[in-house]
Amino acid sequence: MVYSDDIRVKKLAPLTSSINLAQSDDNQAVYTVRQLIRDAVRYGVSDIHIEPQQHALQIRQRLDGFLCLTNSLPLTLAPRLISRIKIMAQLDIAERRLPQDGRINLAEVSGLADLRVSTVPTMWGEKAVLRILNQPHTRLAVEVLGMTPQQQEQFRTALHRPHGLILVTGPTGCGKTLTLYSGLEELNDEQRNISTIEDPIEIHLDGINQIAVNDKIGLDFSHVLRALVRQDPDVIMVGEIRDLETATAAIRAAQTGHLVLSTLHSRCAKTALTRLQQMGIESFDLTTTVSLILAQRLARRLCNYCKQALAAKTTENGTFQANPDGCPNCNRGYHGRIGIFELLPVDECFVQSSNSRENHMSTADSAHQTPFSSLRDAALTQVTAGVISLEEADRIAPD
Repeated sequence: MVYSDDIRVKKLAPLTSSINLAQSDDNQAVYTVRQLIRDAVRYGVSDIHIEPQQHALQIRQRLDGFLCLTNSLPLTLAPRLISRIKIMAQLDIAERRLPQDGRINLAEVSGLADLRVSTVPTMWGEKAVLRILNQPHTRLAVEVLGMTPQQQEQFRTALHRPHGLILVTGPTGCGKTLTLYSGLEELNDEQRNISTIEDPIEIHLDGINQIAVNDKIGLDFSHVLRALVRQDPDVIMVGEIRDLETATAAIRAAQTGHLVLSTLHSRCAKTALTRLQQMGIESFDLTTTVSLILAQRLARRLCNYCKQALAAKTTENGTFQANPDGCPNCNRGYHGRIGIFELLPVDECFVQSSNSRENHMSTADSAHQTPFSSLRDAALTQVTAGVISLEEADRIAPD
């Protein structure tokens, strides 16, 4: 999945050669879906895209953050494949006009494969995307995320406080949820009552109470969060702060003696405070409640077996670039991904300045005046260490 030490072949194995077109349509569909999922789990793929086009059924898979075309199958297979996936995800096979969402639990390869399924109608038929949520080789631990030792210490310090709000920010697909899960795993013991509110539940954690929201019946983040406060909680994870109601409930829970972890969509740690203020949260509530903001991205790791040193003319000492041909252990010079982080400890940086009557800057403005290691700095540190390429640093953190 995201942070993995598995060994994969250079190219994803195509299915076309192994499909017996003499089989019945139903048998073809069953075999093809099973093989797609098995291969995706084996190679560390995060998403499978099944896309009907005008003349063929296109199969693309996302590996290390990039989509690659792996198969082009007969278009006649499309309705059967989508129906088979719908049956496995317990969706309505007769409904082809509206998007549907479901989940598949399968024992594949060496462990349990959990898949989130989404279908949408397109011009040439229904498209399905299968996201693999729970891969056998995924390890939940703070030390494998990619943080520096100093960042690990900051994160753990915030985690072990009895109350406060920890926010993880970044775009969709940057590994925010896995970071929160790793934090929860750090805290998970029989002495703590830990609950999560998620949409959907991505990884099952033993010993933790996990709740999936259901907007159709009014079971949203803010509703469940208010109920959990009455459940004698120690730690609460809110999958995402999307609106003022959820943000207010999370702030109140943190102010009343609970540790709250959540995600927020913002470009960097500094703009997370601005985002909350735009929702309607007062600066005083932010400075007295938010303890740490983490912003993150995912960068592709260079393959340790075939990465190439840059030419001598480069000014970056000790940096490497990907081998475009790759090797049997990687995918075109890359193998797995690593998190790139910037951490902003709000309590230490802003409380004193925000409470000062002589300081007329907003909380967000104060953040922009605070020196700390940015995403760009963190990415260049990994470049110097030979973990990622300079090209990859420029892609995920250009400034």
